[in-house]
Amino acid sequence: MTNLQQLGSARWMWDADGVVTVTLDDPGRAANMLNRRHHDGLAACLDDLSGRLDQLRGVVLTSAKRSFIAGPEFVPGEITPDEAAETYGLLVPLRDQARRLETLGRPVAAALNGSALGGGFELALACHHRVGPRDPSVVWALAETGMGIMPGGGGVVRVTRMAGIAATVLDIVGPGTTFHPAQALVAGLVDDLADDVVAAARAWVLAQPAGPFTQRWERPGYRIPGGAEEPPGLADEVRRRSAGSPVRALAAVLDVAVRSAAAPIDDAFEIETAAFRPLLSAPEFPALSHLFYAMRTVAGPTAATTGPKGFPQVVANPLAAVFFAPDAPVVEVTDDDAAAEVRAQGGIPVVIRAGATSFVQTLLDAGPDPDAMAAAVHRALDAGLVVDPAGADVASVLAAGFPPWTGGVLHHLAALERPKN
Repeated sequence: MTNLQQLGSARWMWDADGVVTVTLDDPGRAANMLNRRHHDGLAACLDDLSGRLDQLRGVVLTSAKRSFIAGPEFVPGEITPDEAAETYGLLVPLRDQARRLETLGRPVAAALNGSALGGGFELALACHHRVGPRDPSVVWALAETGMGIMPGGGGVVRVTRMAGIAATVLDIVGPGTTFHPAQALVAGLVDDLADDVVAAARAWVLAQPAGPFTQRWERPGYRIPGGAEEPPGLADEVRRRSAGSPVRALAAVLDVAVRSAAAPIDDAFEIETAAFRPLLSAPEFPALSHLFYAMRTVAGPTAATTGPKGFPQVVANPLAAVFFAPDAPVVEVTDDDAAAEVRAQGGIPVVIRAGATSFVQTLLDAGPDPDAMAAAVHRALDAGLVVDPAGADVASVLAAGFPPWTGGVLHHLAALERPKN
């Protein structure tokens, strides 16, 4: 049998020391996604590893892309509802597959060559050791709460066992915090930073004792930081942070962290997945997903001209940190100079027609009441204001405080105008 094999998104290579390097490389895609190709490829790889366990010293999991794993293959408006359902239908198989990797009985190290979000970082957490690059532009996040949902593939369970209930709820999973490498190292989400992450991960694998290997929280005597009981006052803090919002994701994270901490590990995964599913049908999920992908769109190339007008951030939004520099202001740019194909320096651009009324100022002048903001924007659009739709929704949330669970002011206006069934 050859030492190099490939199926779907997985390519794996055995070396002379019995270390297998598994490289995720979704064919024809710019980024690795959690999809059927990923599942089937990793399943074939795990079958091979399990069948040759007596030869296996350990595993290094990495990526051939610029990022590690970008998350589920789900883009609103770009795939059909049936395809979206299939993506989330893979939740339990992918969760169980990560558990299978975790319980191979050999050390598994993730060589995080780039960014990982959501389910992609959940897979990294199933590894026993994580090595990341020193590149400050790399981000890792369990950002699902920003879309009104929560990790459903083991993220809450593993972070709770690693960091404790309070840190999971208030600092890591609950707020969907984005971590750059140095921050992730301090938080304990990665174990090492290196210039060559694959070499460092392989060196760690070879330094571990031969024989059965388990996660540290599954070893006798391990105690969850802070204990397995709900910390006093934590529920009150969650209610305070959730006040005024219909989004129930933070409360769900609290519930799962507390119940899973006291449960056997495999029961804990079932608790998490069961809590995840109802959030998919929450009315806020589609709008928050729209806002997430609007941010991703705005983060791409945008036409800009000289003389931009900047507006300060007035609302913190955890999803923004995935795509934009901290505290980056919204910057209005006009489209009167087609040759100016540059990003607004250091800002989040929203494109308006040259000479038109300021979109952001219209919102700020009407605020803070969301209904008044929406009415003002409606009047401005009727009067001929032209805006980039994705940028307008992002700007309305980040620069003017429009409620994020609406998806942004234009998305909200479109929902109001749709016929009611």
